[in-house]
Amino acid sequence: MPSIPENVTDQIRLWESDLNRVEMTPAHYYDEFPSRDVFEAACDYAREWNGLLWEDSKTMRLVVKAEIHMHMREHLRRQK
Repeated sequence: MPSIPENVTDQIRLWESDLNRVEMTPAHYYDEFPSRDVFEAACDYAREWNGLLWEDSKTMRLVVKAEIHMHMREHLRRQK
């Protein structure tokens, strides 16, 4: 007979797998785009640099890797 109940060991395994699945990535959040065209162009640009982490087309928000932040800033300045 094990000293720890099976449901407790199962929960510990789930917690451990959850900890291993999350990865911290330095990033920057963008949410104030003057138009849908500028937002779509920014998403495409981030994809080209392999830096797009997340996007929400409905609310025009996106998150990019910190390593492309300066490139993204310059791209957005050229769009204005």
